[in-house]
Amino acid sequence: MKKQRLIVIADSHLGTREGDLKRMLAFIETIDPKEDELLFLGDLFHIWAAPLGYHTDQVSLLLSGLMDFKQSGGRVHLVMGNRDVFFTDKDENEDSRLPFTTIRRDFLEFRIKDKKILFIHGDTVNSLDTQYLKWRKTVRSRWFKAAFSCVPSFYVKKIMFSLEDKLKNTNLEFRKKFPQEEWQKYLLMVKEKYQADFLLIGHFHPKEPILTELPGIRGIVVPDWHDNQNYYLIDQDPQFHLQRFS
Repeated sequence: MKKQRLIVIADSHLGTREGDLKRMLAFIETIDPKEDELLFLGDLFHIWAAPLGYHTDQVSLLLSGLMDFKQSGGRVHLVMGNRDVFFTDKDENEDSRLPFTTIRRDFLEFRIKDKKILFIHGDTVNSLDTQYLKWRKTVRSRWFKAAFSCVPSFYVKKIMFSLEDKLKNTNLEFRKKFPQEEWQKYLLMVKEKYQADFLLIGHFHPKEPILTELPGIRGIVVPDWHDNQNYYLIDQDPQFHLQRFS
């Protein structure tokens, strides 16, 4: 982490409530680009696609605000969620018309002092939700993106919202209860494979943080921004502080 603080926002699902974009832009204006980094932990909009030709007016407006923040010296990171489509990994020094310092389809890593902190959206935590995982694999495939490249952007936007309707019906049973046992298995896998000290995920929209301590790793399921404008602030210790914008 190159700044003093990292601000983590999960699941804002912008475009679903009146005034939600205005609130997000107001929040970004309170962040100091010289002190704070901003990380979106997936599902920034309710559904959106990376190519500029597919952007709605709301997407363009937010990205303009983020570009202003970045050009003022800020750093903005995006972890791809299940409603963020057609993104590829991007590193800091790569050119992009999008206002993100880095983009990750899977894990994003930060190191603070001697601690390794990983971030991922969280939609692959529940390995029992096979119907959703098949849907996810299809949407993230190369041929799926290639097929869309041949379709006029107007129709792409319509298809995207149709896909969102289908997504809502893929895993109704698994939304009723947080998969605690699968979450613990996932944490242990991350510890063994990546030697991480912390893992933060979104996706599940808990009202309060879900904190899980296992040998050598701490997991945090981040409450969503969408309902109560929750976010996490991580400082240089590192300490994790749940905040709310109002």
